[in-house]
Amino acid sequence: MVLSIKVQGLEAVRDRLASVPEKIQKAAIKRGLLHIAARVTETIQESISTPYPPPSEPLSPPHLRTGALRRSVRIESMEENAVLVAVGGEGSGVPYAAALEYGTSKMLPRPFVAPVIEIAQLEAETIFFNEVDKQISGGEF
Repeated sequence: MVLSIKVQGLEAVRDRLASVPEKIQKAAIKRGLLHIAARVTETIQESISTPYPPPSEPLSPPHLRTGALRRSVRIESMEENAVLVAVGGEGSGVPYAAALEYGTSKMLPRPFVAPVIEIAQLEAETIFFNEVDKQISGGEF
């Protein structure tokens, strides 16, 4: 399961960075996106922390059983204007991530990704601008 968070308003960020060189603009945007992806990754991992047993209730995040699901949450790739976060998937040893998130014909869902994405979308602009401001004022380029 690969997820994509689209940050709206990158044009406003570029406008805000208009007075700095293009190389610094790109670096600030990349760092902002990476900060958002890291926060999403950490929050998903934290949501899978209640020990098993008992099993989680339907519509609640899955409980921590072996740790494989939590370890499978990662930043998959980074492009110029996008960061992909993956959970489970091929080669992760966690083929059941999507079944937990969306449910099956025999099990109600245990969403642990969608709630985090919803919150991240609400916080993304603030996180993004804070990160950009920090990078520019700190001169960390």
